[in-house]
Amino acid sequence: MNRTKFFLSLVSIAAIGLQTTQADWPRFLGPNGNGIIAQDDAFNTDWTSKPPKALWSRQIGLGCSSFAIAGEKVFTLGNLNNEDTVWCFDSESGKVIWKYTYDEPKGAKYYTGGTSSTPTIDGDRVYTVSKQGKLFCFNSDNGDVLWQRDYSKDFNGKRQSWGWAASPVVYGELLLIDPGSKKGSLVALNKLTGKKVWAAGEEESGYSTPVLYERDGTDYAAVFHKKALAAYDLQNPGEPVFRFPWRTSYGVNATNPHYLDGKFYLGSGYGQGYAVIDITQPEPEIIHRDRERGLKVQTSLRINDRVIAHYGGDGKPGDLVAIDFESGKTHWEYDVPGDLGNPIAIGDKILVFTDSGHVILGEDAGNEFKELGRHHAVLGTSWAPPAYADGKLFIRNNQGKAVCLYVSK
Repeated sequence: MNRTKFFLSLVSIAAIGLQTTQADWPRFLGPNGNGIIAQDDAFNTDWTSKPPKALWSRQIGLGCSSFAIAGEKVFTLGNLNNEDTVWCFDSESGKVIWKYTYDEPKGAKYYTGGTSSTPTIDGDRVYTVSKQGKLFCFNSDNGDVLWQRDYSKDFNGKRQSWGWAASPVVYGELLLIDPGSKKGSLVALNKLTGKKVWAAGEEESGYSTPVLYERDGTDYAAVFHKKALAAYDLQNPGEPVFRFPWRTSYGVNATNPHYLDGKFYLGSGYGQGYAVIDITQPEPEIIHRDRERGLKVQTSLRINDRVIAHYGGDGKPGDLVAIDFESGKTHWEYDVPGDLGNPIAIGDKILVFTDSGHVILGEDAGNEFKELGRHHAVLGTSWAPPAYADGKLFIRNNQGKAVCLYVSK
């Protein structure tokens, strides 16, 4: 499959109903929810003669929420003094356009705590969810609350140890959320009113954002629940079309699954590693698995028939690795700073933001990773995936420092 067709196939399902422009990064892991965007002519890849430069930085509060970008606005969340703040900044200057603050415990359990999910932009609306399950719909221009819901009170959701972390997903006229209730683990709301349209499943929540995919002309949402990966038919919601048990210590299923040709890649930490499963059988079957390559809280990329991930966590540093989706063959391994990291792709270039605060630029050269540059952008621990739009890279650390890096030509 050529690169143009590859990117079109990604857009066909993931961007349904999402009202943004091609240059935006409107949700968790970008416009297609997979960390990949097409080539951007504004993106500078010569970091030797023109290294990244900080345009601005702000203290936004504790957390590992990433950024959503539309036009000149960038949105994120943070927690300070047991209050969450939804921030809307001017992307060029860092000036606060509006903010909204509400009471919310920081939830510091074995880490610094703070916010986890990422805002979702759709036209003139932005959606956010807190660790305690407070779901808001804001006017993106001025921060007015258009409607709000509560995962526990409105949907009988069950909060897990580290709260709710999945970001809302827009699908057509629906907003998909993951309250993790016995009366609906996946819930679809009218995105304009917040009224419940349907509910499906009875699984407890994991910490992973639902992934949209298409198979044989039907649209599905795959949800990495606390104890299983399951998928739901979005046209005829009901019982999951498949369920694959996946038990991780403390229920930390937090990474993004990948779909390709009737198969799913999924992974977690605590000795579980990753697996690729065949979902075309009556009962999903493991095709290949590696327990040594764990994904604790970090995301990964699927580029054509390769999965690229910075494996590691659980106190063990890991490498950036490219494996073959179908066979599990290792194409290359590359040593990068930190224990784990989150990669994104801009055209054929790969950016990895590691938990040590380093940004690594490179490309998949077939049987090796070719590094093109690196920049130590922020101190502290960083778990949030980066976000990119219009020659600017947005990163943050868990301690609350947000930085806008200028990476334009």
